[in-house]
Amino acid sequence: MEERTCITRDRKSLYPSFQRGAKKVLLFFLILFTILPCIATEAKDDNVFFAQVTTGNKNNEIIAGDSTVFSIWLYSLYPIRNIKCEKNDFKIHHCNIRKVTSSQRQSRRYINNKLYYCTLWGQYVISSNKKGTYTFPPLDFTATLYIQVQDDIDPFDPFGFFSQPKYKKTDASTSTPSTKFSIIEEPLKTTEELLKSGKTVI
Repeated sequence: MEERTCITRDRKSLYPSFQRGAKKVLLFFLILFTILPCIATEAKDDNVFFAQVTTGNKNNEIIAGDSTVFSIWLYSLYPIRNIKCEKNDFKIHHCNIRKVTSSQRQSRRYINNKLYYCTLWGQYVISSNKKGTYTFPPLDFTATLYIQVQDDIDPFDPFGFFSQPKYKKTDASTSTPSTKFSIIEEPLKTTEELLKSGKTVI
């Protein structure tokens, strides 16, 4: 009986420490689950609507006298409408710029395992005869995003065969990053390249 009494006392003495540990674990997970949605929302909001500038030239280098195309792409997690860009007729010193409009048709593309709506807003053909480093200026965009709204389930149409999707309009804005490019001299050709071009090599 004495041994059983000792064991019972030891077990009872463990209950308060066990309860304190359980409360700490519960508090930790409560704080964790409170913070995680905020982190996820902030990360998601940063990539809802953004713009990129792409070129066909490696390292954004253009040979003097030649030209290259700068393409402006817009990406969004939701369908994009009413795209506007003010001050899109800009000048770059010593450069010739020709704007090419686009139909702005939307397609869908995966970026970092996320499916985005994307549209080619427009293109700029840029050339220069003067060597140096130049900057393609940032462009500011505003647009309307169409976010689909979840409706209550219709008891007569639980699978939504006859329902039409409803959208909530949300205004969004973004800017392209400033993009540097260089005008360089044409690289010297090798003897083999000159012979292939038909020129006389002395």
